[in-house]
Amino acid sequence: MKNKKDTQQLAILVYVLAMRKEIEKEVESRYTKRIEYLVGANNELMQELEHWENEIITVSKESALDEHYEEGGGVHEGDGTSEEDDRDAFAAG
Repeated sequence: MKNKKDTQQLAILVYVLAMRKEIEKEVESRYTKRIEYLVGANNELMQELEHWENEIITVSKESALDEHYEEGGGVHEGDGTSEEDDRDAFAAG
């Protein structure tokens, strides 16, 4: 009788261990899928953020150029003079 009881206890332990492993796999799989989903969503949001940051920088640069031209700034030749200085010098003769 003792041998049958030992065998039953061993069978129960093996069953419990197998169920634990199966549950661990299922939970790990579920969390792994969730983590992969969240990482993918985070990457999409980062790309969107970078896009709009670049858009803001572009608009800021365009606004700065518009303000510069509205204030009478000209296109610089790179030698410290602007087209307006060249025109004034030419007109003065």
